Amino acid sequence: MLRYPRAMARFALSCGVISATSAPTHPNKSVFGVYGQLTPGHDSIQVTEKSHDRIGVNLKLYYSNGHTCQLNQDGRWSGDHVAIVAEGLDANRPCKLNLFFENRRVLLKDEDFQCAPVYCGTRGKLDNVNLPKFSSNRK
Repeated sequence: MLRYPRAMARFALSCGVISATSAPTHPNKSVFGVYGQLTPGHDSIQVTEKSHDRIGVNLKLYYSNGHTCQLNQDGRWSGDHVAIVAEGLDANRPCKLNLFFENRRVLLKDEDFQCAPVYCGTRGKLDNVNLPKFSSNRK
C-alpha cells in the first residue's frame, strides 16, 4: 500500500500530464481570416469569430462545368479544429465538417462524406480541400 505523500505525488503528476495534454478550449486568433481568395470564381473559405463561442464558416468552392460547393454555417472549437454539424441528406446522419489549421492553411474533412451531397453540385467535394490563408479579418 502506498503512503499518503507518495500517493499524492503520483496523483499530482498524473494531473499535470492530463492538463498538459488537454487541448485548448478556444482557438488561436490566427485561424480567423480568409483562405483562398474572396474574388468571384476563386475558392474561398472565410472563418470568423462570433458570439457565444461560435465560429462562422462561409465557403464557396468551384469545380468543373460550373459545379460549386457553398456552405454558410456556424461551428464550435473542438480540441484542435472547428467542428460543424449541419443538415445531412438523412436526419439520422448529419453533415459533420471539420476544419483543421496548420502552417497558415485550412484542411477540410467531410466525416462519412455526408456534407458534399447537400452543399455541393455533382462534381463538388469538401473532403481534403486544402487552401492557404489569404488575409486576416479586420474589424
